[in-house]
Amino acid sequence: MSERKHHGMFSWPGAVLFLLFNLLNATYVIAQDASTMPPGQGRDLLLNRCTVCHGLSTALVKRVSEDEWRATVNRMVSEFSAPISRNDQAVIVQYLASHYGEDKTVSVGQQTVAKECFRCHNDGMWKDIRTDHDGWLSVVYRMLGRGGVWTEDQIQAMADYLAETYPEGGAQ
Repeated sequence: MSERKHHGMFSWPGAVLFLLFNLLNATYVIAQDASTMPPGQGRDLLLNRCTVCHGLSTALVKRVSEDEWRATVNRMVSEFSAPISRNDQAVIVQYLASHYGEDKTVSVGQQTVAKECFRCHNDGMWKDIRTDHDGWLSVVYRMLGRGGVWTEDQIQAMADYLAETYPEGGAQ
């Protein structure tokens, strides 16, 4: 009788299936995030290079100076071996600074959704929901019962942002 060896929690076939599922899920989430990105040189590089390690939402709600974007991209390459050439780094930094620079505004609701909701969810979690302000309030309050800790102002700001961005009857 042959012995099956397990490494950690998964067998090798189980690990392959797990990785395949997560890769397909990540591709779906990336496609959803990409739809919100403005066109421009660097967009495709950002989509193809940065999402190897993390979702776009990590960057899409951040608003910092060009120098801070440069430092972030440099850190991704030097500390995490991000597969980005020097030339591509410059193009990505320029794109991020142009579209997600410190002079670009982000609502408190969008910032709170990005900071708080991404702890447990990817943005596919709410992009499929279309409801009014009260419906979004209900969703956010439900998260309080699952460990969310927010002020009443943050809850209202998140519901305002989500109702404006993903309204009832809006396109999916």
